[in-house]
Amino acid sequence: MSDARFRLYMALSLDGMIADADGGVEWLNRWEDVDYGTADFMTEVDTLIMGRTTYDQIAGFGVDWPYAGKRTVVLTSRPLGAAPDGVEGTSDLAGLIAELREDGARVWIVGGAATAGACIALGAIDTVELFLMPVLLGEGVPLFAGDGPEVPLALRETRAWPNGAVGLIYDVA
Repeated sequence: MSDARFRLYMALSLDGMIADADGGVEWLNRWEDVDYGTADFMTEVDTLIMGRTTYDQIAGFGVDWPYAGKRTVVLTSRPLGAAPDGVEGTSDLAGLIAELREDGARVWIVGGAATAGACIALGAIDTVELFLMPVLLGEGVPLFAGDGPEVPLALRETRAWPNGAVGLIYDVA
């Protein structure tokens, strides 16, 4: 049996949006001054599966690649161009998941909705780790599109911060 572990780890608004109506995540900036355990989380993963829109957004921030030292696989059918070290593209998610299971990888499913949905459909999520931010965006990009299979979850942990953010960790049952 493989020791591979696939974790969906995401911040979202209370109404389930991971990005605003324009696809931006700047609405999250007001909560950046709090430690939600991300640094510890990053020590527990070695590979990232990332959607192309998320990759393009991060690359467009004009900063050094924030995931240096981690293998990052971008789901895309288009060439990535001049990608940072450790970043590669693939359009074969099923093959990638099989490879990562074989290798015992510790995987972060970074985003967004299409990536999460595709991983769910392939049974490649072991835990769902959500950070609900105390805001209703009203419209935007939902984390779950609602067209995937039913996935029973078992609540493992909750945590609340004084700023109103709530962390929820679910294991796939």
